[in-house]
Parts: sequence; structure tokens; C-alpha cells
Amino acid sequence: MNERKLERHFKILTLFRNVCAHNERLFSFRAQIDFPDTVLHAELNIPKKGQQYSYGKRDLFGLLITFRYLLPPPDFMEFKNSLAKAILYYQKQSHRISRDSLLVMMGFPSDWETIMCHPI
Repeated sequence: MNERKLERHFKILTLFRNVCAHNERLFSFRAQIDFPDTVLHAELNIPKKGQQYSYGKRDLFGLLITFRYLLPPPDFMEFKNSLAKAILYYQKQSHRISRDSLLVMMGFPSDWETIMCHPI
């Protein structure tokens, strides 16, 4: 990753951090700028609409891809597992939003847990 792309990742990570710090709604937050395309976007076989990836560009899934790219594998897996537990907990507590609807709002593909475990 070159310096310019890394700087862009950090800029977007800061936007997500600010949402958390100000107690705003994170699960449906969309950044105003795209995460840069990474090798992971292609390796994870994320579908495209034209030239743009359908997931992982301005959404929470993009944040997850960035974490997978930047964090050591054990740290990323710990985060991913915690996130999966949080989603499951929410599903059990609320019957207002289906799992699929929640994942769409988060920008996650329905098979996110599986594809994020594939070796890269």
C-alpha cells in the first residue's frame, strides 16, 4: 500500500471514529469518500456494479476490510468475532429489523462471516 492510499484509509477511519465518539448511529453510516480499492476487494470476490464494488467502499464493511488489511490476523479475528456476537445479540433483542436488512444497512454481504475468513 502506498502512502497516499494509507493516508486515505486513515482519513476515513477518522470519520468512523468520530461517529463513535459522538454517539451517532454507526451501523448505517456512509462516509463521503470511498475507501481505496485493495487486493482484498478482488480476493473476496465482492460483486461490482459497473467499475464500483457493491460493498466495502463507504460503509461499515469497508471499515472491516480496512481492519483486515491493517491489523495482525489474531487481532482482526478477535474483532470480527466480537462483531458477529454483537450482531447476533442485536438480532435476539430486536424483532424490528431482519438480519438481512441489518446487514444491508451496514453494507455487509449476507456471507460476510464466511468471506472474511478466507485466507488472503
